[in-house]
Amino acid sequence: MMFVFCVLFGLALIANVQLTNDGGWFWYASSLLNGKRLYSNLHLSLQPFFVLETAWFLSLLGKGWLVSKVPTVLNLIAYALGYRLISRYADWSDWQMAIVTGAAFFVSICSGLERFDDYHTLTDCFQIYSILLLLVLQSITTVRRTFYLSVALGVLTGFAITTRVNDGAALMLAVAIAISCMAPLRRLAAVGIFCASAAVTALLVVRSTGDTLHAYLDNSIFKAAGSKGGTAGVLSNPIRLPWNTLLALNSRQVDGPILYCLGIALAWTFLILPSARTRFAKEKAKAAIGLILILLPLHHFAGVLQDFRFIWDVSTITVFIIYGFGFIAFIRYLRWAFTDKRASTWNRREILLLVPLGQLMSSSMSSGGFHYMIYGPPAVLMLLTPIASPVPVKSPSSKSIFMAVVTVMLCYALVYKIRVPYSWHSYEAELMFTDRQWYRHPLYGPMIIQTDTLNFIEPVCKQVGMNNTDQELLSMPYGYANYFCGIPPWHDYIQTQFDTVSQQTMEKLLQELSADPPKWILYERQLHNLRIHEEVYNQGRP
Repeated sequence: MMFVFCVLFGLALIANVQLTNDGGWFWYASSLLNGKRLYSNLHLSLQPFFVLETAWFLSLLGKGWLVSKVPTVLNLIAYALGYRLISRYADWSDWQMAIVTGAAFFVSICSGLERFDDYHTLTDCFQIYSILLLLVLQSITTVRRTFYLSVALGVLTGFAITTRVNDGAALMLAVAIAISCMAPLRRLAAVGIFCASAAVTALLVVRSTGDTLHAYLDNSIFKAAGSKGGTAGVLSNPIRLPWNTLLALNSRQVDGPILYCLGIALAWTFLILPSARTRFAKEKAKAAIGLILILLPLHHFAGVLQDFRFIWDVSTITVFIIYGFGFIAFIRYLRWAFTDKRASTWNRREILLLVPLGQLMSSSMSSGGFHYMIYGPPAVLMLLTPIASPVPVKSPSSKSIFMAVVTVMLCYALVYKIRVPYSWHSYEAELMFTDRQWYRHPLYGPMIIQTDTLNFIEPVCKQVGMNNTDQELLSMPYGYANYFCGIPPWHDYIQTQFDTVSQQTMEKLLQELSADPPKWILYERQLHNLRIHEEVYNQGRP
């Protein structure tokens, strides 16, 4: 039932997320189908797999808005199903795993990185299904099936590398170690097959773009790091992450929500829950005290609970848990690898914790060393706790505390997503099912759109001209105006977002604007957003 609920809620989110920073993936895919090259012509600094997927569905289904949601729905189903399938490997009760799975799903999509029509969710799918295949691998009894699963894991990793390169690289390292630990037969050969399969898959994906390997590496690897603070800064961010998180944890704003969440768990476990097992008035009094302890500070935290930072605040503690659990699992792996394996009683599933650890470290490379909006690793940690926790969560009290915290996170995440279906920097969707309308677009057919967005963009397209392919229009930093008006981006500048465009591309754009500017420019002026990027990635410099 939780899987069905997650899918239905995800469908509602898809219908309620249309922002003025959309349209970029459409133009990359459309331009690719029209013979343009992602790296040689379109200045793309991101990975190609998601664009190729979008282009394939665009050529198959057409450019209608409704049919464009087909791959989005498939990504949603795959994502939710992956969580559901992994949960079946836990020995907890069905209702407990339903809550854990729901909490993991909803917490993960509270991040501004997560949209079912974006490449981040696709990368997370590859990670989730890699964990699932590793769990299957542990029970394999034949060499042939071991090698088949190694190939499948390599394909998933190759796709991950060409969807988000740092996530894919972290996944490759984690899975290689996990195979050497969890494969029952021919471990070294299985690791070799996995690595070869990942490399071949990545090369085939790059080859499918029609670009040269040099153009791909130059634009999406070497130059891309510059917009995130340079190679040295990117590589040092995973080291800086715990320290930056510690600074956040020491702030009073963060301490409050964490203590409140923990207080709920302790009051529930040791005061309220025992009263359900007895008829004595003394225990009922304890339950009343527990309820008071939960409700009494609620007025103080009411503002915090209504703010989207609540999950961000509580998730600070998971940074240290993921780092700690990941390194504990790796040390135990080393002890297992260099001692008598047959005499070891170590739960080898703990090695799966290297996946969320790698995911966290990888995400910090793109976040300037801060854990802001990195909710995927805490979600996977929730899911793996009943399966692979190095700290036993088996006693009734420890289970109860864990379940109480998870339930609080589930409830908050669910309410938050209703209030704010999606937000990303200067862009924020309205309350779910509020101020939206059906609109028949002359190019894309029926679509759901926010009323204020329509009121903003429709007059723009009437002024510039709808579907006038000879018109010149540059929409920046995102190509939404080009998308809605049906006008190809001027000189193929599809998006110029601060942290996903190279310095060389911006210098070239400035030269072209100075020499011969387009007739129309739509500039989404976001000085606050720009300042954040300067502080996070460029030490405050412009």
